[in-house]
Amino acid sequence: MKNGFKFFLCCVFFLSGAASLAYQIIYIRLAYTYFGVVLPVLSCAVSVFMLGLGIGSYFGGKYIQNWVAKTKLKAVVFYGLAETVIGIGALLVPFLFRFSQKLLLTTGQSDSTSYLFLSAVALTICMLPWCVAMGTTFPFMMSFIREVFSKEKTSFSFLYAANVLGSVFGVLITVIVAIETLGLINSLYVAAAINFLIAATAFFMAKKFNQTFDSGFYENSQNLQPVWNFAKGLDPVSFFKTLPQRFFPFSTELTPPPPPENFLKIILFITGFVSLGLEIAQTRDYTPVLGTNVYAFSFLLAAYLFSTYLGTLLYRRHVKNNKVISLDKCLMFLALSSFLPIIINDPHIMAPAITGRLLKHFIQIALTIAPMSAILGYLTPAIIDFYSLGDAKKQGKAYAINVAGCILGPLIVSYILLPLISAKSVMIFMACLYILLFLFSYKNIKRRFLQTAYGIIAVFLIIACGYSKSYELFFPPTPDEAKSYARSAVFRDYASTTFASNAGGGILLVNGMGMTSKTTITKIMAHFPIALHRDPQNGLVLCFGMGTSFRSMMSWGIKTTVVDLNPGVIKAFPIFFDDAQEFLTNPMATIVVDDARRFIMRTNEKFDVVVIDPPPPVFSAGSALLYSKEFYEILKTKMTQTAVLQTWIPYSYPNNVVRAVAASLMQEFPYVKFYTSIEGWGVHLIASMSPIDDLTSQEIIAKMPSKAQTDLMEWLPSSIMPQYVFDVLLSHRIEPDVIMWGRKKDEVITDAHPYNEYWLLRGTANR
Repeated sequence: MKNGFKFFLCCVFFLSGAASLAYQIIYIRLAYTYFGVVLPVLSCAVSVFMLGLGIGSYFGGKYIQNWVAKTKLKAVVFYGLAETVIGIGALLVPFLFRFSQKLLLTTGQSDSTSYLFLSAVALTICMLPWCVAMGTTFPFMMSFIREVFSKEKTSFSFLYAANVLGSVFGVLITVIVAIETLGLINSLYVAAAINFLIAATAFFMAKKFNQTFDSGFYENSQNLQPVWNFAKGLDPVSFFKTLPQRFFPFSTELTPPPPPENFLKIILFITGFVSLGLEIAQTRDYTPVLGTNVYAFSFLLAAYLFSTYLGTLLYRRHVKNNKVISLDKCLMFLALSSFLPIIINDPHIMAPAITGRLLKHFIQIALTIAPMSAILGYLTPAIIDFYSLGDAKKQGKAYAINVAGCILGPLIVSYILLPLISAKSVMIFMACLYILLFLFSYKNIKRRFLQTAYGIIAVFLIIACGYSKSYELFFPPTPDEAKSYARSAVFRDYASTTFASNAGGGILLVNGMGMTSKTTITKIMAHFPIALHRDPQNGLVLCFGMGTSFRSMMSWGIKTTVVDLNPGVIKAFPIFFDDAQEFLTNPMATIVVDDARRFIMRTNEKFDVVVIDPPPPVFSAGSALLYSKEFYEILKTKMTQTAVLQTWIPYSYPNNVVRAVAASLMQEFPYVKFYTSIEGWGVHLIASMSPIDDLTSQEIIAKMPSKAQTDLMEWLPSSIMPQYVFDVLLSHRIEPDVIMWGRKKDEVITDAHPYNEYWLLRGTANR
């Protein structure tokens, strides 16, 4: 019976953890769809998720015994009800997000105080109730364990281990398999079905386990028959019945004396604050090395969770063998390991030293994320076990304190620290909080002064090594580096860290990723669709980049609106062009800081020309929101009947992503033309609700004002004539049948199926 009951607990919390991480991934992706692809949305979604866990844990632990006493129901029944509520929430969240989006369309730009505040309120209302239900699962199940075995003291860490391992599974299955094959919404439904299955199992188990055993862990029970008895005696079943003891070792004793409760509360709060704050900071810091695709950070999250599980597993084994590592040693290891990401996750080190992207990523995760995560996986359940001793009420309170730190960490990092200092500086600040915990963990600091000194010296050496490789922290560039950046600046804000330099063809880095360069292609993105319109009066540029397409559109003398979600990108405009101020102050220009989709939905203006150059790479997380069928459906409602749209794909045909974008566009616009760029790579997609004129290069040049012609030729040799540019472009026209040749049925981008973002099962993002 011991293994039978443990098997039930492991399965339930494994599946619950898997479903919870699926929700977190999908909820955040849906939040991007409805609230904008900005870091505050991520921070707020993570904080609301943790807020719900904290509230549910605290009040669930506080009142579960009263509810059990009043209703005469077992705690596992309430656990089943909580899982039911979680599943219902999964069905409702997409509709709640969509409704909230409509209410927020009148609240201003995404950098406005009103929008940031009200979007946080909307996210809280949409997600909080279901996250509260998630938070109640631990105290409810711990209370049930106490009903069955009153002497159990370490049930939290047992359930925590199973839950975290399930979370690893949930991340990998959701990102690698579910979203690519089923889509976002259907994946959400599968996760909901898992919760309903868990709830049904909980109700069933309430009838089976109806007795308390004080003599041991379910020994001598004659009436508790596990549901898998029909296969008794089969080796596979015997193996799986012993899995709980292999992977979640169980013991009822805690031999080390517990530290003071107030200090334990401080540790729980700070570890929660730092761990989630670091997650936000690392979102920026890891981007230059890992890239922006969904898999890089999903695998990083999976590695974090798996390392946490390994730490918890080690703690469980130490409890069983009565040799738990002392608190001060854990904090010392935690302080030192928190500096590893600062040093090792540095492009200056990783890029030249290691060849092979997969090897590089593996080494980075193994040397940076894994050690700190494993220590936290050891420390957090140990502290909660010490504090609660198996009591659901005290566990709920302890876990709520930890979650309170998890809530404040992302918010303070996103809204206060990252707009002021670099991501690495934020990580150093967070690591210093761990150092303080280590210093205050000694009962007698004088007696252990030498050990403390050694720890501080080691940390200082690590900091020094980190600074030597990242001059952005506090040191200026070297003289040689300064020469290569004749004019440069760094802009930090709530959305991103932007680096701009006019060196060479121009450098624009957003969170360390290159966005664009000075190329005539970005000029043609504006000049060509404007020329194809018979009488353009106004135009819209979505995604500012260096501002090239914006300048080109303004050269036609038409009213121009440009939208970008990064304030730093707009501020970088003067770095690239000496005449930037002239355009910024032009009364014909309107510059908007907002998410492109949000702006399209909330504006009442209609445009004659729309130019879109989504930020690269095409498979970046959230990029599908500017390539999807739904986006084009919204966009065409804000275009005049004769309006011309130009969008850009930095791939050449034949290519599955080109076909998918083309399919999405052609489902919404009856007239679509395709042109390979003048440089022979990338495709211009021209679309309209009305027939598009087939102009010759002479007719296009004849329509262009002199300023527009001058702008077009700005970076081309003087020996080339403007007409030649369009001769080349028009000769690169591709027929739709050629573009769509070999297209499969699923090669289309929708909001529910972000085809270009999730590609791992297909084998490549660019095929």
